[in-house]
Parts: sequence; C-alpha cells; structure tokens
Amino acid sequence: MDNMTLASILKISIVIPILLVCSVVMLAYALERFWAFIRVGRLDGHMAERIKQAVRQGQIKDAIMLCAKNQNFMTHALEVALNAASFPREEMESIFALYRMKLQGLLNKHLGVFGTLSFIAPLLGLLGTVLGVIRAFRDLALSGSGGPTIVAAGIAEALIATACGIAVAVTSAILYNYFTTRVRSIVQNFDLLSQEVAILVYTGAEKGHR
Repeated sequence: MDNMTLASILKISIVIPILLVCSVVMLAYALERFWAFIRVGRLDGHMAERIKQAVRQGQIKDAIMLCAKNQNFMTHALEVALNAASFPREEMESIFALYRMKLQGLLNKHLGVFGTLSFIAPLLGLLGTVLGVIRAFRDLALSGSGGPTIVAAGIAEALIATACGIAVAVTSAILYNYFTTRVRSIVQNFDLLSQEVAILVYTGAEKGHR
C-alpha cells in the first residue's frame, strides 16, 4: 500500500475505473462546450455602440455592413433582422426570437451531462465506500485474527472511491454552474441588444414619418 501506482488503484475497486471514465467524459464535454462558446463569439461594447449609432442615425445599410464585417452569431442575427427593417416590427421581433432560441439551444447543448455527473459521482463514490467496507470485514473474517494490515486494502478502497467520487462531482458542479451562468449572461446581452436595436429602428422610422 506504500507504493500505490495508478494500475494498483484501478485494481482496487470496480468503481474507480467507472469514475475515471466519468472524468474523461466530463473533460471531453467541457472542452467541447468551451469551443462552442468561442464559436458563438461576443459583440464588444464598442462595436455594439457603432451599430446602434448607425441605426440611430437611420443608416441601416451602414449598420448591416458593420455586422457583416464582424461576423459572429450576434452580428449575424442583427444583420438578418436589420435587413427586415422595412417590414413591420413583428417581423424583426420574430427574427430575434428565432435566433434567441437557436442561441439557447446551441449554448445549453450537453450541459445536462455535467448535472448528471455531479449527481451520480457521489453515489458511485458511496458505492465504492460500501464495497471497501465489505471487503475489509470479509478480509477480517477470512483471516480469523485482527490487526490493521488485514483491513488496510478494504479501507483504502473505501477512501479512494469516496475521494474520486467527490472530486468528479465537485468539478462537474463547478463546470455546470460556470456554463449556465455564461449562458444566462450571453442570452441576456442578446435580448438587451436586440430590443435596443428594434426600438431604435422603429422609433426612428416613426420620427421620419412625422
């Protein structure tokens, strides 16, 4: 037990390899989600102000050109919506609503994996703990005599399984909370920007008719 290698740890309990697979799955989906968030992109405040300023001045074509030069999910949504600026306001709001659903679907994809892992990992750790305690008592019964060395393997199995389960669960919970917070922030920014643009477009149009 003094020189415990990864191979020996994996042989201790059937729960350890399962938790290892869970950790690999968690890492893979975390990397995939980070890449998805990068692909969505963000609209920095300076560019957003330039687009809104162009719309405020009635320069819809200039605003569309700014969106086309800085292509990401949000600017693409703005570009499509601004191309419908000559239609009734409901048309633009429908476009924004559609892109909002697309944005939520893209960002929320696979987040349930982290919630599931944060729930089942402690249970797997608890299962390993129970199996380790069972092994400790079994070894003690088979030996017919007491002593710490008799139950050492079973106790090690219990403690390692518990620690691995907690580690996977805590990491999964942190990732889940991080991604869900990012989703709320991005969607909220999209809602604010789309509403501002819609108000500027149709307020300006109403003033132009007066």
